[in-house]
Amino acid sequence: IDFINELGKENIAAHEAELLSYATEQLKEIEGVKIIGEAQNKVSVISFIVDGIHHFDLGMWMDAKGVAVRTGHHCTQPLMDRFCIEGTTRASFSVYNTKAEIDIFIAALKDIIKKLKP
Repeated sequence: IDFINELGKENIAAHEAELLSYATEQLKEIEGVKIIGEAQNKVSVISFIVDGIHHFDLGMWMDAKGVAVRTGHHCTQPLMDRFCIEGTTRASFSVYNTKAEIDIFIAALKDIIKKLKP
């Protein structure tokens, strides 16, 4: 709690919003990536799918590259079923993350897509 109070909730929210915006723009530039849920005011979490790559496979490959993501339904299976979404990959950003780490995430994703897609 002291850490949060020292940084300030507004500063933390601004940092997370900046990371979310940066990551979103990077993902939008990758062919075959579709972001699921682009509300203007949301927490710093991005769920996405990659055409032709199963989310579990993507998660395994990201893990092998040292990048932590979550895959699956994220406790929203009825909603995903409603929209015919098999599952997503989710990246989350917080106060301790940096743009450099997002660059690593994006580079890993691009490399995996290049290897797995014809």
